[in-house]
Amino acid sequence: MTATTDGNAGAVSPRTAVAGKTTDTALPEGAAPAPGRTLPEGAAPGRTLPEGAAPAPGGLGETAARAAARAAEHLLARQDPAGWWKGDLETNVTMDAEDLLLRQFLGILDPDTTRAAALHIRREQREDGAWATFYGGPGELSATVEAYVALRLAGDPPEAPHMARASAWVRARGGIAAARVFTRIWLALFGWWRWEDLPELPPELLFLPKWFPLNIYDFGCWARQTIVPLTVVSAKRPVRPAPFPLDELHTDPARPN
Repeated sequence: MTATTDGNAGAVSPRTAVAGKTTDTALPEGAAPAPGRTLPEGAAPGRTLPEGAAPAPGGLGETAARAAARAAEHLLARQDPAGWWKGDLETNVTMDAEDLLLRQFLGILDPDTTRAAALHIRREQREDGAWATFYGGPGELSATVEAYVALRLAGDPPEAPHMARASAWVRARGGIAAARVFTRIWLALFGWWRWEDLPELPPELLFLPKWFPLNIYDFGCWARQTIVPLTVVSAKRPVRPAPFPLDELHTDPARPN
């Protein structure tokens, strides 16, 4: 058994001297540097301190420095020689829900797509009935409204236990009326919300010059890709009749808006 740099027993990474200080420069056990990349001199994956060696002295600051050095080396080992990193981009269920809403609006919703999306949305539901906007996060109202409506489109009945928990969670937080504008625009496409109760987004915004405050080029590219089509939709105010009501998501169904 070998001594670790934090005083525990087990395998540890090596330490090298840098500017008079000791830093941890090793990769995690079993890891290897990316092709074309070399470790600092004297470092090796999974290398341990000699048998019986004592951990280097130091307080919280040195412990943090060692952890930062290990994290940096781990990231460098995963970097492509060209300079980039590859990783998963994970979003939340609003993307799947809005995809089903769009397909329903365009009249191209098919059973296979609906079944697959609904399966994923159900799997992501929290125990309290809500949906989060990031992994392990708290329930979020607008995401929950959109996920719920998507499951209704998939055929889940409102009295089903998982749906009843979701609708109760939504009502307890103000219902659809408290959801974000973007969510209510989606609902307005089906008559579940009145266009008159949404902010105006005139297409003429596109003609504002770049020097004018809040012109379209003041927004990031992803925001422009959203705002521009929304101005057209807002001007046209299309409505495709909804296949079912959403009274269960309103705190007062008699006055939903």
